[in-house]
Amino acid sequence: MALVDVRLGVGNGVELVRAFRQQSPDLICLMVTAYASVETAVEALQAGAYDYLCKPFHSADLLATLERCFERTRLMEEKRLVAERLGQMQRIEAMGQLTGGIAHDFNNILAVLLGNLRWLQEHVRTEPQLAQMVDDALEAVKAGTELTSRLLNFGRREGGDTARVDLGEALPDLMRVLRRTLDDKIGLSLELADDLHEVEVQPAQLETSLLNLALNARDAMSDGGLLRFEACNFVVRPDDARVASGLLPGQYVVISVIDTGHGMPVAVRRRALEPLFTTKAAGKGSGLGLPMVDGFVRQSGGRLGISSTPDEGTRINLYLPRAVQSLP
Repeated sequence: MALVDVRLGVGNGVELVRAFRQQSPDLICLMVTAYASVETAVEALQAGAYDYLCKPFHSADLLATLERCFERTRLMEEKRLVAERLGQMQRIEAMGQLTGGIAHDFNNILAVLLGNLRWLQEHVRTEPQLAQMVDDALEAVKAGTELTSRLLNFGRREGGDTARVDLGEALPDLMRVLRRTLDDKIGLSLELADDLHEVEVQPAQLETSLLNLALNARDAMSDGGLLRFEACNFVVRPDDARVASGLLPGQYVVISVIDTGHGMPVAVRRRALEPLFTTKAAGKGSGLGLPMVDGFVRQSGGRLGISSTPDEGTRINLYLPRAVQSLP
């Protein structure tokens, strides 16, 4: 924000405001002058000034005007964030439709390859070199099938069967699976709040989403570290800043997945939910993991939040609505 006097010695405050606005369109300029006239006020506003204050003025008038300027700044930032999120949602929707169609066609091609390779496998058992080549080809087809399955899940918009999930049972079960999956150098902990509410989601998608997050965390801690899962009840009030991101006021359960890995720079964090965006080496990541988790959470009526600090770690919060049936 800039406070500019109309008269600046040999300079012209109105021209200065015009120059400021050309260089920084979002800059809020407040004109002040002791030589008030309708013509000067109109000229200042046409140049891009947000408001006009006549001298002498009381400090209360200045504070009130500054508050309006700060409120405008806040609204402009909110507008920018909403436009950014809308653009991201439109890209995700378009990508979902595109990937869904491609995955169906690709799946049909893989089915033909799989059938022929299995037939060939039965006829080359006596030739080890050829058998190994067929086995390698089958592994590649299997990887392609898994990728198309993820693409189909990403592109699928319909809900599917949901069920009430008791996280007090589901998360400890997941920990047992993860202990067999994670490297010994990675510690694993679970902290559940008392009287944890149930959520109503697709259980398989919940498990897949949490596994995705755990594997991402594992990849971020190649030298070892600690992976923590936490779950607690949470109330979003109408004045909560999270409402601006589309999270409706109400009762939620927050599942947090926290790692002590290398973290994400701001530029990477901003793109983390973009489909097919990945910082992993070619062949190491599809760029669909986090977008799929985000899609599942949104489909469940919640929102996903990411906070990350380079060299310290990442925290991902899944805000899932409390199961309606369990409300008193």
